[in-house]
Amino acid sequence: MPHEIGHINKFYQGVGKITGLPNVFLHEVLVWKNKTPAALVIGYSANFVEALFFQPEEIDLSQPLFRSRKIIQIPIGPGYLGRIVNGLGQPIDNLGVVGKDTYSSIFKESPEIIDREPVTTPLFTGIKVIDSILSIGRGQRELIIGDKKIGKTTLSLGALINQKNNPENNLPPVYGIYVLIGQKKDKVQEVIQTLKDFDVMDNSVVVAALADDPLVAQYLAPYVGCTIGEYFRDRGQDALVIYDDLSKHAKAYREISLLLDRPPGREAYPGDIFYLHATLLERAAKLSKEKYGGSLTALPIVETLENDITAFIPTNLISITDGQIYLDPNLFSQGFLPAVNIGLSVSRVGSQAQPLLLKEVTRSLKLIISQYHSLKKLVQLESTFSQSARDEFKKSELTLEALRQRRFYPCSLFEEIVIFYGLSHNLFLSIAKEDWTSFEKKLIFFLQNQKAEKIKNILQQPFSQVQKSIKAIIKEFMETIYENIHPISQ
Repeated sequence: MPHEIGHINKFYQGVGKITGLPNVFLHEVLVWKNKTPAALVIGYSANFVEALFFQPEEIDLSQPLFRSRKIIQIPIGPGYLGRIVNGLGQPIDNLGVVGKDTYSSIFKESPEIIDREPVTTPLFTGIKVIDSILSIGRGQRELIIGDKKIGKTTLSLGALINQKNNPENNLPPVYGIYVLIGQKKDKVQEVIQTLKDFDVMDNSVVVAALADDPLVAQYLAPYVGCTIGEYFRDRGQDALVIYDDLSKHAKAYREISLLLDRPPGREAYPGDIFYLHATLLERAAKLSKEKYGGSLTALPIVETLENDITAFIPTNLISITDGQIYLDPNLFSQGFLPAVNIGLSVSRVGSQAQPLLLKEVTRSLKLIISQYHSLKKLVQLESTFSQSARDEFKKSELTLEALRQRRFYPCSLFEEIVIFYGLSHNLFLSIAKEDWTSFEKKLIFFLQNQKAEKIKNILQQPFSQVQKSIKAIIKEFMETIYENIHPISQ
């Protein structure tokens, strides 16, 4: 084979067209004469090779390029845990090189259908509105969508923080990969500090491609994060990867495509952006036992503009994923946090991956909430109505209050079961709506003082017996603090 020598024909902002390399393949790494990686091939035509340069600020346009005949790879292994890497998988935390087991291509194909299993194992987030109504399973792809500064990052971080092993859940821990794409430096630092503050950094990896990083880093960051997650998945473990956010990834790819003179499509995005995100998110899966039974769960985030969920990238991602959690600016402005709009949110896995006991106590939750607005109008219009209607309205009010949650204060599975059991069986009707927050804090504190072994034993009992145990716990608690709250509730 004749020796191929490439020459940069056009170059701008890290994106270039190269001549003289007719036999390159997609995602091949091009090198300088000294074998240093120079660029990544992302496309080609009859006359040019399209490439992204790794260090555009140091490029010498007169230097020739050569083929490496190797696709882009990163070292993978458990050494990534606790580390911060850039969009190319290189450490940026001054802690030395990442320990490696082997190398892996970052553009691997998604698992075959025959190698997958149905998603049935819960990914417990500790966020009541998600675990009760929009349950997420290990191996699922659930989109988080909403306007800027409305709680998308907080929600995803809360889910990641809760993945430390809870003995009562009787499930293995989940390794977290948080991918930041095109974000400002202060947000990256905030995410890292949050993970450190809650002592989950050692169980997590942060992939950070800043807004001022080269386009190649912003383009590759989600694939690097996915590849790290696949390392754990393929060894029978569970991993959660969060892409924050794919709308910025789409914008970076749009910029690359326009610089390469590719024809723009809807909203000036290239036509293959759907393929790009689909192939990325299809790699999230629950593998079969023959493939060791690991899972990779994906929580992609997409930012909307002026509440427009019909824009090109949001509609693309809604159609790719297994459901979406929609954050409503109206709920946010009213102080209802997390601002999840239950009517516009859905999980297509849902109760299939919900813990059985939680499923039992939240079975009628959506109906209770949907009745709230009708009952509220009835209360406003009618001067008198039946006690049963009053109780239903009170239950709906308390249920909505119960779905409010402070940021980074996750509820355990047992706490959620007790709260929703008590609500669904009218055991908390004596509590005034304005007293619910204080009441719930005391209840959770009381439950946390129950012995872990006792809770574990309760959760392993048949549901009929669990009901008796929960009733006894609620009765004991109500008798303990009822004197303090009863006068207020009159």
